Amino acid sequence: MTHKSTRPRIVVGVSHSPAATAALLWALGEARLRDAVIQPVHAWQWSGQHRASYAPMGSWRSHDDEYEAARAQTRAIVAEVAPSVEPIVAQGPPAQVLLNHCENAEMLVLGIRRPEAGLPVTAPPVLTACVMGARCPVVVISPHVVGTPEFRSCDASLSGARTR
Repeated sequence: MTHKSTRPRIVVGVSHSPAATAALLWALGEARLRDAVIQPVHAWQWSGQHRASYAPMGSWRSHDDEYEAARAQTRAIVAEVAPSVEPIVAQGPPAQVLLNHCENAEMLVLGIRRPEAGLPVTAPPVLTACVMGARCPVVVISPHVVGTPEFRSCDASLSGARTR
């Protein structure tokens, strides 16, 4: 993905989680220091492609309806901390979407959840793929490092993105 701005660009992975909100907050501060443009990116995948053909039709949402819901939720989350920033909602697997959008970026910022007590600490697959595949620095932010605003729970089924 190419970007035509002369200002540095910081891409932020935005899921519907407190960790992603913390990453966005951190990236906003970093953007001020670098006089950079923030580009929040949310990856979305239509749930219909994963449903059994025999599933009741009444439970299906159209591709466009799911995309619009994901877009509205992502806009609301970003607007809570950066009202003037328009997020990108792109269709595809999260790691692929993020790697495509961070091409020629100054950095990619991702949030990570705090590991549960007693469980081994492992990097999630999307984080691992981004760290290994990005052609820019990847910064990983934990919500306990950056204070997050009050966070409303969102529909967890909307975790991916589509571009038009």
